[in-house]
Amino acid sequence: MRSAIHKAAYRIGRKLYMSGHMDLPNRPATNGEYWLVDQMLPLVPPDSLVLDIGAYEGEWTAYVLRAASVLGRSLHLIAFEPSTTTRSMLANRFAHEQRVEVLGTALSAESGHAFFYANFAGSGTSSLHAASGNQQERVAVTTLDDFLGQRQVRQIAFAKIDVEGSDALVLKGARRTLAAGQIELLQFEYNWRWLLNSMSLHAVFDMVDGMPYRVGKLAGRKLLLFERWHFEMDRFFESNYVLVLRGGMFDSIGLPAWFDESNVLRW
Repeated sequence: MRSAIHKAAYRIGRKLYMSGHMDLPNRPATNGEYWLVDQMLPLVPPDSLVLDIGAYEGEWTAYVLRAASVLGRSLHLIAFEPSTTTRSMLANRFAHEQRVEVLGTALSAESGHAFFYANFAGSGTSSLHAASGNQQERVAVTTLDDFLGQRQVRQIAFAKIDVEGSDALVLKGARRTLAAGQIELLQFEYNWRWLLNSMSLHAVFDMVDGMPYRVGKLAGRKLLLFERWHFEMDRFFESNYVLVLRGGMFDSIGLPAWFDESNVLRW
């Protein structure tokens, strides 16, 4: 009986704590991911470039395309998916969609080649880290800096990163691009898998210090913007964060946020 009460108290307390910190369930329709797309698309210029890094089966890409069509917005979207099995499904899904380019290159902090791991073909948690499973395939790896340089891309409207814990490594591989302010908004997923790569939100704040970006957190129908890191942020609960270009086209979307003297999130 005591064990059951303790378990229930823990689960309720954890849920309340996560709710207070706006760590919402991982559902794009309610956690802010699709809301953010809806806020951004009316502001982007014609023929803007969008990146889906870790596209998996293409749900986010499909949402962006549908929303852009409703608004009459023209864009080009590049979807990165290293898994051969998943990329095949992704390519078939968008085979007749001229706005989408599907690539099999993985993005990380350094260019070269690496093993891509999964626990089964088509897994949604496949990654460049062996913790993802014992099935492996060798893939080409590049940095965002190198890729954009080779393509001679000058500006990206927005990008989404969801690479199962390697998100901060993708950011590290985009330091030149970010320093130049070439991405208006960059969304990335944050969770416990970051620990596998010895990364944290503190490291992200340090990385962009001196760059023209603010760090924000998606919180349902809000984007909370922080000027500085706080230790309450690095709890490794799954959430989506963003880098927003200061003075850029999306700079007005977010709300100022901070932690007060009692370590409570405010906005």
